[in-house]
Amino acid sequence: MKNSVKKTVALLLCMVLVLSMGGVTGCKGVFAKTEPPYIESPDFVGLKDAYEDYFKIGVAMPASGSWYHSTGARTQTVLGVFNSLTTENEFKPDTNFNTGSETLYRAGTSGDAILKFCDANGIKMRYHVLVWHSQINASIFGKDFKATSAGKATTNANSNLDADCLVDRDTLLERLKTYIYGAMKYVYSNGYADTVYAFDVVNEAVDEGKDDGLRRSYWYRIIGPDFLYFAFLYAREAELTYAKEYAADYGLDPDGDLSSIMPGLFYNDYNEWFPARVNIIVDFTTKRVYNENQSVVKSFAIKEGGDGTMFGDGLIDGIGMQGHLSDTQNIDQYITALEKYNAAVGQVQITELDVGCTHHDENRWYYQAKFYYELFSRLVAARESGVNLSSVTLWGLSDEMTWRSGDDPLVLNGDLTKKPAYDAMLLAADKKEFTLTLADTMKDLADIEVDFEPYKEGSATVFYKPEKGGFYPRGSGHQPKLEMAPRVNHTPEAFIGYSVVCERAEQDATMMMEASRFSGKNVTFTAYVKTDDKVVRVGLETGETIPLKEVAAGDDGWHVVSMNFDIPAGLNSVYIYFETDGNADLYVDDVSLIYTRDGEQPAPVVTEEGSSAASEYGQPEASSDNAGADATGSEQSGTSDKAGETAQSGSPDADGAKTASTDSTDGNSGNSGNSGNSGDSGSSKSITKGAVAVAVVAVLAGVVVYLLKKKENKIKNK
Repeated sequence: MKNSVKKTVALLLCMVLVLSMGGVTGCKGVFAKTEPPYIESPDFVGLKDAYEDYFKIGVAMPASGSWYHSTGARTQTVLGVFNSLTTENEFKPDTNFNTGSETLYRAGTSGDAILKFCDANGIKMRYHVLVWHSQINASIFGKDFKATSAGKATTNANSNLDADCLVDRDTLLERLKTYIYGAMKYVYSNGYADTVYAFDVVNEAVDEGKDDGLRRSYWYRIIGPDFLYFAFLYAREAELTYAKEYAADYGLDPDGDLSSIMPGLFYNDYNEWFPARVNIIVDFTTKRVYNENQSVVKSFAIKEGGDGTMFGDGLIDGIGMQGHLSDTQNIDQYITALEKYNAAVGQVQITELDVGCTHHDENRWYYQAKFYYELFSRLVAARESGVNLSSVTLWGLSDEMTWRSGDDPLVLNGDLTKKPAYDAMLLAADKKEFTLTLADTMKDLADIEVDFEPYKEGSATVFYKPEKGGFYPRGSGHQPKLEMAPRVNHTPEAFIGYSVVCERAEQDATMMMEASRFSGKNVTFTAYVKTDDKVVRVGLETGETIPLKEVAAGDDGWHVVSMNFDIPAGLNSVYIYFETDGNADLYVDDVSLIYTRDGEQPAPVVTEEGSSAASEYGQPEASSDNAGADATGSEQSGTSDKAGETAQSGSPDADGAKTASTDSTDGNSGNSGNSGNSGDSGSSKSITKGAVAVAVVAVLAGVVVYLLKKKENKIKNK
C-alpha cells in the first residue's frame, strides 16, 4: 500500500511538472523540451533546408535589440534560414568570468537568454569561446585576482602586465580548470547540453612568427605551451563528469550512450588556410607530445593507450576554420587546408564565414555571388568525398550586422532580403549550374544623372566623391588621381560648382565611369568635358576597348559628348572611359546615362550648341557586335540615380572580436540600403542656411588649397 501511494504521488508530481512546462514532445527527463512557439518564416528557402543533407548552416548573432525575446523579422530569419547559432560576444570569457563565484563563472543575462531561445526553438548552438588571449579579464592572471600594468590596476589582458603581479603556473592551472568546469556545469545543469553541440575550447593561439608557432599570451607565458593540452583536458573531464551526473535529467541512462549530450571540443583560428598556419595547427594538435608515455598527467579522461598528444589522448574533436575571406581568395588553397585538418583530427567546422567584396562598383554582387557558389560547390563535393564537415556558420545575419563594415560580406541585405550570394548558395546546394548574370544581381535599373553638386539626404548635406558618382581611375601603366574640383563646373545655376577632375602626368592615366547595370540596353549618354588637350575620346571598356566618339577640345570651354548606342549584352563589367590625346588634366561634369524603355523612343542626343536632336535607335559602328537588349533584371523607369551607396553599420572588435551595431528594438531591421536620391540632378539642391554656411567655409578652404596646387594653370569657369 505504501509503495502504491508513493508511486501515485510520484506520478502526480510528474504530471504537475509536465503541465507546468506546457507539454512535452518526448519523454526526456527533467529537461524535456516544450513545443516551440509558431514564428513565421521568411518567404524563401532556408539555407538549413537546402543543406540538410550536408552540414548545419549557422549564424552569429549579438544580443543587441533583444531579438530573441520577440517574433520580429530578425527572429523569423534566424529560425527560418539557420539551424545553428553562435553568440558574437556573450560567451567570451570577459563576459562570464566572475571572481565572486566559486566556479569563477557566472553566465551573463543576454547569453543565457539567447541559449534559452535556442533550446526552446530547437536550434543548436556553438559555444564561443572558453580560452582566449583577448576579451579576458586580466585579473585571472593576477595575485588575489588583481592585475596591474605600470603599477596601476587593469582588467585588460592585452596590457603589458607587471611581472610581480602574476600568479605562478600551478595557480593559473587551477583557475583554468575551475573556470572551464564552471562553464560546463552551467551548460549541463541548465539543460543545454543537448543544445550546445560544440565548444571552441581555445581560440587563436597561433603566431607563425614564433619558433614554436604559438602566441605569447599570458596563458603561454605563465603555464607554458602545454596550456593547450590542459585546456582540452579540463574540458573533456568536465563534460564526461557532468554528462554522467546529469544524464537522468536528459532522459538518458548514466551508464549508456551519452553522445547526445557530449558537445565536440574544437580548436578555432583565423587565416587557417595559410600553409604555415595549417602545419602549426596540425603539429600541436596531433604531433606535439605534451604527456609523454601518459606519465606527466593522469586523468580518467585521457584515452587509454594514447600517444601523449591532444588528439592521441582523445581530448580534441575537431578544428574550427574561421573563414574571413574575400571574393578573390584561392578556393583551392582553402579546400586543401580543410582536407588536411580533416585527415588530422577527423572533423572540421567553418565557424565565422564571410566573404568581403573586393569590387566596390556595380560588379560586386556578381563576383561575390560567384565566389559563394564556387566555395559551397566545393564544400558539398568535399563532404561527399568523405570530409567530415559538420557545420558552416556565417559571421553575421546581414550586411547591416557585420564587423567588416563596407565589405558587404554576408548573404542578406540590411532589410533581410536575399542578396545574389544567397541564391548562389541555393544553386550550389542543388548542384545546379551558376547561371546568374550581372543583370540578375542588380536590385533595380535606374537612369544615372550626376552633377556632382552637394545634395540633401535627410537632414544631412552630402558631398560627392568621384567613386560615389561611379568614377574610377583607369590606366594601363600609370594611374591618375581623381578628385572633386570646386569652382570648375558646367552645371547651370550651381550653388557651389563642382566637377570631377582626372589629374595625371601620363597619357595612359585616364578615368572611367561605371555602366555595368546597362549591359544589353540601348542608352543615351551625355557628358560635358574640359581639358587643355586637343581631343577627348570616349568609349566602352568591357575587357576590350571599344571607341565610340571623339570631340574637339583645348579652348578652355566645356564640350558636350552625347550619343546613343547599344551596350553589348551578357557582360559582367562595363565602363565608359574618357581619355585625351595628351596628358593634361581632364574635367567631366553633368553626366547622364538614360536607358531606352521597351516600347519607347531613346532619349535625345544633345548637340554642341546645346539643342537636342532625336536619337536614332542604333549601334555605333565601333561596337556593332552583340547588339540588343536581352539582359534581364528589374527595371524601374523614370528614376534618377544619385549613385548613392548602401550605408552599412557594424564595427570590428579587438583582434578578431566582432561587435554588431546596437538596435533598440527588433523588427526594425535597419536601412534597406536605398537612400532614395531621386529627382532634379541638374539643379541646385535645397540647403538650409546653417548647412550652407558650413558648406561655404569648407568649400572656400578647399578652393584655396586647390588653387595653390594649380597656380601654374589658369582655369576659367564657365
